[in-house]
Amino acid sequence: MLKVFAVCGMGLGTSIILKSRLKEALNKQGVDHSLEVTDASAVAGQDADLIFTSEELGEKIRNKKAKVVVINNFTDRKEIGAKVEAAVAEIGA
Repeated sequence: MLKVFAVCGMGLGTSIILKSRLKEALNKQGVDHSLEVTDASAVAGQDADLIFTSEELGEKIRNKKAKVVVINNFTDRKEIGAKVEAAVAEIGA
């Protein structure tokens, strides 16, 4: 099971939108996952496989285990789907 985080500055609002889109993409690909939202500072200490966030926050996130994936448009299902597919393939899940 993949541990996935949707991250925004405060862990509210935009990460909820991103979480919804990520859930659609992960389910469409049949990926067994747990999906949570959090803020950029809290994700550093989390056990995660994938972290999806904005470009601004992606540069600041320090998580030694997780692959950090930058999403440019949190409402773009096509972008999110493509990046989820690529990230899952890259980590071999």
